[in-house]
Amino acid sequence: MIDFGFEFRILPDNIQTVTTIFNSKTTCTTHMNTGISCLRIDLLDETIDEINAIAKAAIHGTKLEGKQYTYGNLNRDV
Repeated sequence: MIDFGFEFRILPDNIQTVTTIFNSKTTCTTHMNTGISCLRIDLLDETIDEINAIAKAAIHGTKLEGKQYTYGNLNRDV
């Protein structure tokens, strides 16, 4: 196994018995959400400035650019 040094945050929910595995980078999918009237944004450790940038991108449907963001692969099975 190759270790790329990424850390994936794991948050268990003991009430709903669901475990969420978060990407090691902020996942940006807002540019794909055309025609959606409601959007859920999960925030973990973001600063106020990062939260504002994420909310602005979500409102305007734009991409977040930079090394700290990934566009993920929503079609990949785990």
